[in-house]
Amino acid sequence: MNAQLNRFGMGARFVPAALLTEVDLGPLKQLIGEWESVPLTTNQDGVVQSLAAGWNVISVPGGDNFVFEVIPYKENLKFSAVAVQAGNRGPVLNGTQFDQEIFGLFYEQQIVSVCNTEFCNNRGFSDGTVIHAETGLFLYITNYNGGFSIARLGTVPHGNALLALGASSASENPGTAFFPKISAKAVNLDGSPLSMFGYNDQIIKPQFKDFNQVDPNTFLQSTLETIVGSGSVTTMTTLDMSTQNPDATGGILNIPFIQSNVTATTMDAIFWLENITGGSETELLQYSQTINLAFPPVNTVTPIIWPHITISTLRRMPAAVAATNEPGGEGVPQL
Repeated sequence: MNAQLNRFGMGARFVPAALLTEVDLGPLKQLIGEWESVPLTTNQDGVVQSLAAGWNVISVPGGDNFVFEVIPYKENLKFSAVAVQAGNRGPVLNGTQFDQEIFGLFYEQQIVSVCNTEFCNNRGFSDGTVIHAETGLFLYITNYNGGFSIARLGTVPHGNALLALGASSASENPGTAFFPKISAKAVNLDGSPLSMFGYNDQIIKPQFKDFNQVDPNTFLQSTLETIVGSGSVTTMTTLDMSTQNPDATGGILNIPFIQSNVTATTMDAIFWLENITGGSETELLQYSQTINLAFPPVNTVTPIIWPHITISTLRRMPAAVAATNEPGGEGVPQL
């Protein structure tokens, strides 16, 4: 490690693609490249139609109590081939300097609605509308990490910044049933079920035939099973991260308007990098992310936790295609 620190110094600097073999990106190395929504189809009354691979589920203030939005989307997610290296100086104990070494990847995310329903059109999320943009860093912390080897730094134009901490794990032949159960239903601040009548009625009423909006992770599983077919997931890397960890820093910061009205309190996210043999795709990146929003329903004063869930399945873009995916070019433009 000392040799590497002497090679790059203790400042924050770029590590070009030609030197990536000299740095330790750990499991993040698998992310390098550009990813796009995997193409899916559904058979409706004998007619084959496109089916979105990404879904946004969110409750927002409005109407009599709230408005529950379910928006299918396509996504472009890019992890730069240029890494960043940073060193953090620690204390000197018994003549030894304890310094921390960090390497990371820049990421850019852009999500575009593919919804053409009257509801989406009226809400301003018609087909082709950008509904989310995010930039940031995924960090690999190699030493003195307190048990958190993965960190995600993200910024969102709404006025949010996040620090999520976590770790990675590797598995072989994991099957397809490893997705945890989640729920889009609103709950009290302590996580207990709501006693107020009717608050979850709108949430459990399906808006799209092929999508389980209450537990969106079931869609991730059915998508994976369709792609794997008679093949198998041979190896998988999991990146599990959260803004809330006991005895650790992390969290979400909001600008005053958001903090006073619809506070983003916590985020939990899991990314699965899957290598597939015998399926229609050889490599997938799937994720499930839940951001808890706190705001009181109309004409009430007690906030309630409303989960904002996004799930997506992406495939790696060929390098030649990704290289041309710039503003003014084909596909979803980069920010």
